Amino acid sequence: MSLLRKAFRLCICFLLMCVGIIGSVELWTCLHAAEHCHDSVSNCGYNRVAVVLGCSKYFSSGKPNSYFRGRMEAAAALWKSGRVRGIIVSGDNSDRYYNEPKDMREALVKLGVPDEKIVSDFAGLRTYDSVVRTARIFNAGAVTFISQPDHVARAVAIARGLGMDAEGLNAPLPPVTRRTRFTQFLRERAARLAMAVDLIAHRDPAHLGGKQQLPF
Repeated sequence: MSLLRKAFRLCICFLLMCVGIIGSVELWTCLHAAEHCHDSVSNCGYNRVAVVLGCSKYFSSGKPNSYFRGRMEAAAALWKSGRVRGIIVSGDNSDRYYNEPKDMREALVKLGVPDEKIVSDFAGLRTYDSVVRTARIFNAGAVTFISQPDHVARAVAIARGLGMDAEGLNAPLPPVTRRTRFTQFLRERAARLAMAVDLIAHRDPAHLGGKQQLPF
């Protein structure tokens, strides 16, 4: 057998292995999350804690981020429905000039959520970190995660994989170009592979700290 043919077969085997791994992670995510993610507030459970996953208020171009607005509006609607006791805003605050929890909190207050019913988690650097901190730092119990569909499915899958009583509320997807949608698809597949590694390795978040009592 020529070296070229051997190399070709190795490439095929490698590609099949990659497809198998990606497919297995997708199936695992679907099995853990599909039945627990809702498009409507009316399908969500009661007496839960909502967790809004971090998102930048603006796009890199400086324009308002429609993903951010969608998450805030979904969280406010969930609060007004009476289904949650309070809201954790979990995001990135690794830079003094960038503060996702602060922006999310201010937006929710403007939408009618009482400030005292919002808790800021400044160490939600990644989705995995936000989920683990919700359980281990805030001891939140039953949780409803809020984000756009693919993202919220990953968060719910992580949470339920860790034994949490978790569900998700899908925030609306804004219209984007096909190119942007394809880029987001690839990024989400990569994020789900990283999720699998984190769960298998039982990785701790970048920052843990002491436990905090929720005021609701």
